[in-house]
Amino acid sequence: MTAPGLTDDRPRLLMVMPYRQFVRKAQAEGFWVGAVWDPRLESPEYLDDVRALADLFVSADFRDAELLRRTLHQVAREHRATLIYHIGREETMVTAYEVAEDLHAELNPAAAIRLLADKRAMRDLLARRGLSPVSYEAAPTRSEVPDAVERVGYPAVVKPAALAGSRGVFLWREARDRTAWTALVDQYGYDGPFLVEEYLRGPEYSVETLSRDGRHQVVGITEKLLGPPPLFVEVGHVHPAPLPRDRRRAVEELTTEFLTTCGYRFGPAHTEVIWTRNGPRIVESQARLGGDRIPRLVELATGLDIEQAIFAALADRPAEPAEPTATAIVRFFTFPPGRVDGIHGLETAARLGHVDELSLRLRPGDTVPAVVDSKSRHGHVIVSGASPEEARARCADVLAAIEVVIDGTPVRADGRAGVLGTPV
Repeated sequence: MTAPGLTDDRPRLLMVMPYRQFVRKAQAEGFWVGAVWDPRLESPEYLDDVRALADLFVSADFRDAELLRRTLHQVAREHRATLIYHIGREETMVTAYEVAEDLHAELNPAAAIRLLADKRAMRDLLARRGLSPVSYEAAPTRSEVPDAVERVGYPAVVKPAALAGSRGVFLWREARDRTAWTALVDQYGYDGPFLVEEYLRGPEYSVETLSRDGRHQVVGITEKLLGPPPLFVEVGHVHPAPLPRDRRRAVEELTTEFLTTCGYRFGPAHTEVIWTRNGPRIVESQARLGGDRIPRLVELATGLDIEQAIFAALADRPAEPAEPTATAIVRFFTFPPGRVDGIHGLETAARLGHVDELSLRLRPGDTVPAVVDSKSRHGHVIVSGASPEEARARCADVLAAIEVVIDGTPVRADGRAGVLGTPV
């Protein structure tokens, strides 16, 4: 869509990689929205939708930080952007906020975004402040990881510092795990830097927050359901997490103190916390909404559209806190590798009244990829219920109903061996 004339008196919001719902919701709050996207990062059909919705659409190669910087400067000046905002993928956030600071169009200090985007910088800050202490070592290159693991001690978690979405996260339990770890990082063509951390044992949660003027409102806490080590790929989330009040308060207080320490001022944050025998410990945090459909879980459980709330707050209409009245669950499908011979029960499961979303990325004849990170999972289902017990039971029913025949063996979505049924 062509940009409107500069006589348009709406506040002018330039967004880096805004998803289409962000464009719609920002416009609903009265903003002119310019969208800057790298065409490699989404399908042409998806970006056609964004282009049709946005008041301005600009393409740029996000791999070239200086080109992105120049593009944002030029577009912001030409179209008189009053704010530059980025709540998409972390890789280009710091560049966007540095430009925003240059043009006095920022919502957060670039330094705060840098701390949240850089896993080592975050750990260094926490160590200096004595907040959420965790033993760790930085390993700038792949060859330095084994010695760092030895110093931290087995078992240790090795994280690629510049990757997201659980990519390359690996639990090193003994020296011979080096072979499996090397094969994993080879898949991503990644050579460093890495962060090596002590293995934090305990249930894991994510804390969804909305910040405004440096004040942090906890929207809710989500329980993470993790796959087995060494990869810990997330297989589901439950919102709100079933937590005792004192434990919930401790997690909330740690998260808000952390965000204040980082200097975070505005917008959503998704902070991951593990409850250890020594209390809560921060795993990492991102200056964006949680992925894995967590915003939808929040909306089903509380009625709060957290995406809309971002732009309402930006328009000086902050949303009131919403108490949960239901429990919502997302579970991801993780079938074993092989060839898909048939699929059963999918349409039956989709017709269940309590199923909010259901997606399976497999078709007969497909080769099932191994699940090594969040992008390689095979689909998902979202259900909700009036209580945690009802939601879990409904989710279990859906998982038991869906069956994929792989290399002649029926496998149900709950991981158990199935019984051949009628294809759908």
